[in-house]
Amino acid sequence: MKHLLLLFPVLLPCIYAILYGWLRFKGDKHREVFIGTAIIGNLLLVIFTLQSSPLPSLHLFRLDQFVDVYFHVDKMGILFSLLASTLWIFTMFFSMEYMTHEKNTKRFFSFFILNLGIIIGIAFSGNLFTMYIFYELLTLATYPLVIHAETEDALYSGKKYLIYSFFGATFILLGMILLYSVTNDLSFAANGIIGKLENYNETILLAAYFVMFIGFGVKAALVPFHSWLPSAMVAPTPVSALLHAVAVVKSGIFAIIRVSYFIFGADILGGMKGHLWINMMVIFTIVLGSLMALHQENLKKRLAYSTISQLGYVLLGIVLLNKNALIGGLFHLINHAVIKITLFFIVGAIYFTTGKKSIHEIKGIGREMPITMLCFSIASISLIGIPPTNGFASKWFLALGGIAENKIFFVVILLFSAFLTAGYLLPIVVTAFFQGEERALEEKKEPPLKILIPIVTLTGVIVLLGLFPNIVLQFIRSIVGEII
Repeated sequence: MKHLLLLFPVLLPCIYAILYGWLRFKGDKHREVFIGTAIIGNLLLVIFTLQSSPLPSLHLFRLDQFVDVYFHVDKMGILFSLLASTLWIFTMFFSMEYMTHEKNTKRFFSFFILNLGIIIGIAFSGNLFTMYIFYELLTLATYPLVIHAETEDALYSGKKYLIYSFFGATFILLGMILLYSVTNDLSFAANGIIGKLENYNETILLAAYFVMFIGFGVKAALVPFHSWLPSAMVAPTPVSALLHAVAVVKSGIFAIIRVSYFIFGADILGGMKGHLWINMMVIFTIVLGSLMALHQENLKKRLAYSTISQLGYVLLGIVLLNKNALIGGLFHLINHAVIKITLFFIVGAIYFTTGKKSIHEIKGIGREMPITMLCFSIASISLIGIPPTNGFASKWFLALGGIAENKIFFVVILLFSAFLTAGYLLPIVVTAFFQGEERALEEKKEPPLKILIPIVTLTGVIVLLGLFPNIVLQFIRSIVGEII
């Protein structure tokens, strides 16, 4: 019975999503209680499921070694599921107020709840086939959120999102077939499954790894397969926040970690030099994302290109194939998620309160919205990586990983990108606080509490992770210790 509990955090949001679309609520309070029960209740359900010892696993449906719907919880799945479930709660409170100015809110919240179950399905997948199923369901379930506005731009962006995603899916499927032809197994295991084989065709395995990295890299916004992400900024801010913080891009990163360390393994990849094929693409992603962000006047698009660059940091931590680098990559996965969702919330709060979207429009807005823009400043400093912030801690481990591989060039790239990050974030802070005319005290207008409280709380989390990084680092070290 306890193994069946594994399905509840996956299926319950799906049931709630269907019920939400079907039920008629007497008022906003009833609607919000229903949504809160679905999202917060699911986090509690995830925590309850993770309390099982040993951690549960379940073969739901099995045709052969390839077609096997298998769920299994491990530490990597715990990290991702808790991150997603927690950030979904913050987004829920933010959305309840923000979406009052949008249409089709019933459809929005139905898919908002549904996607949480799909993300948990990705986190709890025990093999590549199961993860692939949920990964593609995520594409279909996030599409209505991307096209929510139903404008010409939104429909075009949605079409672009589907084209890129299905392109990536084709590569993933090809890689799975190539992999299966050698291993006859797609299960996830610490240190990978390749090392257990007596003989294997290295050329086929290299091809499989490369095409799967590209396939999953599409959702991870790997350059040159990144352009869907800035285009998707036509979606409402809560959608943008989820796309950039956890729902889509982090699913791509999570999948690449699974393939690299739970299918191939660090030793096998290092021996085949499989990671070296990817290094230059990752470096290009870090630098190009930052350079493109410098030229964006629209606040959301500037943050979108920033996401592309910052995801490159996490990918760098993966492909360096050493403990410090992977610790830095996993910690930056968490740090970036918290920081970027905060920044998007703030940009959304500015638009919700003032209707302003561009940098030149927010001159002096720091005097109108001092709490909001103070939070923006703290999050920006953290993303740049100025000590003693959480962003510094993760980038420090990434630098140590580069030094361990005698690749000082990577450390230089990290420093260069940090300067570029300062170049596209600090001007926003300067514009907000030090430009524009003085405003009267009565003109100050912070956003409503349902928007402001998530922003302030997440900013507190950013500060906490900077001052006490070991809260998360100890768990990350235990994950890395098992797979390298």
